[in-house]
Amino acid sequence: MKIEMMNHTGGVKAFLGGFSTEELSAKIEACQSGQCECACDPAIMQKIEGIELSTVEGGSTITITGDVNAETLAPMMHECLIGEKQ
Repeated sequence: MKIEMMNHTGGVKAFLGGFSTEELSAKIEACQSGQCECACDPAIMQKIEGIELSTVEGGSTITITGDVNAETLAPMMHECLIGEKQ
């Protein structure tokens, strides 16, 4: 499993290798509703305006729009999606 993130206009885009879109969707939903078991920072979650998840060859892409950047989201995503702290 790997996560590659980059900043883009209006937010962050990430490639997530080794995940199923259904699994990611469930984890993202848990973070948005505050039901996750990881460090989903509510202050950061409030800055997110939208999350778009797409299935691509070899994994999924996620586009996060809002007042966020890769540096802030990367540690949170690694812990919440892979289960490891960075």
